[in-house]
Amino acid sequence: MNELSEKYWTAIKFLFIPYLVLMFLLLFPLDYLVQSPGGLTEVDRLITVDYNQEANAEKTGTISSTYVMSIPRPSIFSFLLGYFNDYVDTYVLPPNYQTYTNQEIARIDYYDKDISLSASIIVAYEAMSQKDPSIVISYQEKVIVFGKASYLSNYNDIAFGDEFISMIGEDDQVITTITGISGATVNGGTYDFTLRREDGVNYTVALTKNADTGLFGITWVTYKQVDPEASYPVFTVKDTNIGGSSGGLLQTLAVYNMLSPTDITHGLKVAGTGTINYSGTVGNIGAVKQKVLTAYFNHVDVFFMSPDDYNTAVNVCNAYGIDYSGWLVSVATFQAALDYLESLGD
Repeated sequence: MNELSEKYWTAIKFLFIPYLVLMFLLLFPLDYLVQSPGGLTEVDRLITVDYNQEANAEKTGTISSTYVMSIPRPSIFSFLLGYFNDYVDTYVLPPNYQTYTNQEIARIDYYDKDISLSASIIVAYEAMSQKDPSIVISYQEKVIVFGKASYLSNYNDIAFGDEFISMIGEDDQVITTITGISGATVNGGTYDFTLRREDGVNYTVALTKNADTGLFGITWVTYKQVDPEASYPVFTVKDTNIGGSSGGLLQTLAVYNMLSPTDITHGLKVAGTGTINYSGTVGNIGAVKQKVLTAYFNHVDVFFMSPDDYNTAVNVCNAYGIDYSGWLVSVATFQAALDYLESLGD
C-alpha cells in the first residue's frame, strides 16, 4: 500500500507544478484593459417613451448604440489571447483606475451611462418641443462623487454617486456649491461635508484638505438629472449592464424618433457612437477600432461618429480593407445627424 501511495504521490508532484502554472495564467490579474468588438443595442430596449404609439409601431428602422467587450484587469491568459488577436487592443489601465477595484470601475461606468441618458433625453425633448410645445422636460442640477483619490480621508465612508449637499468651511461658512469650497478652506484643514446617499439619507463626514496637493481627493461631476414626474410625455429607463457615455448621440436620436410622428431612420439600420452634451455637440470616444469593426460585422446602413473619431475610423477601414463609403458618417452635432437622416428621404 505504501509503495502504491509513493508511486501516485510522485505523479501528483509532477502534475502539481503545471497545475499551479495554469492557475497562475488563469487567475493572476494584470493592470491592463482588453477591448474587443462587441455588438449593437437598440436604444428602445433601454428607453421607451409613452407617445405616438401608433406612429412608432409603423416605424421599421432601428437606432442602436455600439458597445465593445471590455475586460479590466484580465488574467495573463486573457491578456495573451487579446494581444495576439488582430481585432483586439490592450491598454495599460490609467493611473487613477489602478487604485480602483473592478467593482468601482463598473460603478463609474454606471454613473457615466446614467448622466449620458439624462443628457440625451434633455436634448431630444428640447429639440422636439420646438415643433410640439406640449412636450416638456424638467430637470435639476446635481453634483455627485465621480472619482476618489487614494489619499482621500475616510475613503470607505464615501460612495461613488453620493450627492454633495453642503460643507462647513472656515469661520463656519456654509458652502452649498462646489465652486465655493476652495475659497472657504485651507490646506491641511479638516471640514465637515454633508452628502446624500442614493437612498436619500444624508450623512456628514470629516474630510481633510491635503497639505501638499491642496485637494480633498474627490472628483465631482455636475449634471442635470431629469425629473420624469414633471416631464411630458412619460418615459421609462430600463436597467442595463452596459456602461459608459459613448451612446449619447444615438440615444438622443432614438428618443427624438420616439417623439417624432415620422420615422427619421427611413427604415434603415442606424448605429454609431459619440457622447452628447447639453448643447447637442458630439464628443469623441474610445475603442474606435472595435466599434467600427462591430458596425461592419453587423452590416449597419448608417454609422455616425464625431469628426475626430471619423478620421481614426477611416484609417481603421483602410487597414482592414473595408469600404466605408456610404455608411460611415461624420457629424459634429445632433442637428447634423438629423439633417443627414432627413436628406436620405429626399
